[in-house]
Amino acid sequence: MGKRGGFRRRFQISLRNRAKENRSMQQSSLNESQRGEILKAITKTVAKKFYDPQSAHEDWDAAVDRHRSEILSASSDEEFEATIAKLLAELKSSHMGFYHSGLARCTCKMALCAVYSAGSTADGPRWIFQDVHEGGPAAGAGIRSGDALIAVEGRSFRPPDHPLFAMGSTLTIEVSTLDGRPRTHRVSIPFVKVKRNQLPKVEPNPLVSARRVAESTGYVRIASYPGAIGIDVANDISHALQNLGPIDRLIVDLRGNSGGGIGVLRVMSLLTPDKLVVGTFSNGVLKSTQEMPNGSFVFNEIPVTKRGLIPLAFRFFTRLLTHKLIGKKMPITVVTEGLGDQLFHEKVVFLVDRHTASANEMLIAFAREHKLAKIVGEPTPGRVLGGNKFKLPYGYWLALPVGSYKTRGGDFIEGRPMPPDVEVPFDAREAQKGRDTQLDMALQVVRQL
Repeated sequence: MGKRGGFRRRFQISLRNRAKENRSMQQSSLNESQRGEILKAITKTVAKKFYDPQSAHEDWDAAVDRHRSEILSASSDEEFEATIAKLLAELKSSHMGFYHSGLARCTCKMALCAVYSAGSTADGPRWIFQDVHEGGPAAGAGIRSGDALIAVEGRSFRPPDHPLFAMGSTLTIEVSTLDGRPRTHRVSIPFVKVKRNQLPKVEPNPLVSARRVAESTGYVRIASYPGAIGIDVANDISHALQNLGPIDRLIVDLRGNSGGGIGVLRVMSLLTPDKLVVGTFSNGVLKSTQEMPNGSFVFNEIPVTKRGLIPLAFRFFTRLLTHKLIGKKMPITVVTEGLGDQLFHEKVVFLVDRHTASANEMLIAFAREHKLAKIVGEPTPGRVLGGNKFKLPYGYWLALPVGSYKTRGGDFIEGRPMPPDVEVPFDAREAQKGRDTQLDMALQVVRQL
């Protein structure tokens, strides 16, 4: 008990110290010269690291000039950060970000495991919760799909203003039904320890859930794909399907799943018995039109355990070093794992919505190119590119896409929302009644396959 109590006290002191550090960072204000240094570093980093600064965004320098005065004259750090965000929006690319390493608050998606969209209520426009992941803070507190967000800690929010949520806190969140019946929930958000250059994110538990929705039809919901390689989530997906037993039809629910790492390859691999080319990543613009560009590193298996990362890393870095020595970039081509036959092959439906992004859009493009599944729901957002984070002066970081992705067929899918085969808009009123109209349609479609 003594050791455990001592650890608890040290942990609480650590949290208090971090909170003090965050407060001091938030209270400090940048002067014009410091803002200029940060802007200069951003301009230089974009010019050097952005995946296609010349041909795709030739007016970047002009955009910097247009925003310079507003950025330098910002009256507060918050206004400065907002004006930098406006500048970065000129790049018209996903996965852009500008944030301070002392950031203590995050978005609804990252803190509550829930996402919302603007909608109409009896009280006017409000944020309507759309995807509330089981096992997350919002769901645990009783917030449901279809609820309208009214206030956080007494402060009202309406579109386009978004609330931010403090990690490690317990907050009062007011919601209501669309016709105005209010409810109040106390939501506890766990403290998530991350590296200094990362944003904290709460993951729901479980990440993967599964059940039968008909006698021989399975339903699997995947919240995200954490981790660069995604060993744990890949194993969770495989185990979830195994636990369902024999099924001859499958619905995979990707709604509210904003992506993650290459763990998505496990879903792709479960769609086909073969080793099929998915697509290729490359630093900068991928100019090759080949299905598998010359010199590609082929990623075609997610290790079962972390020990399996050792030979994978050896192969990767050996190939990477060889390419660097000859002055060439190394493309990475993703190929499915060849997991064998499944009863549900060619009888799969993906459920998607406006929040189904990134790795999931690669998955949808792959399934569509090979005619392996039907898509039901809403158009996806077209946010595909991943990126790296770059350190800036005064504790700031810049998230920037540094590579491009093309499908096996040569399509560059960034910025191109993917329409479903059967479009079913989110119906908040039906959701409040406990009815999932998108899932109902997915069941109809999968029965016809």
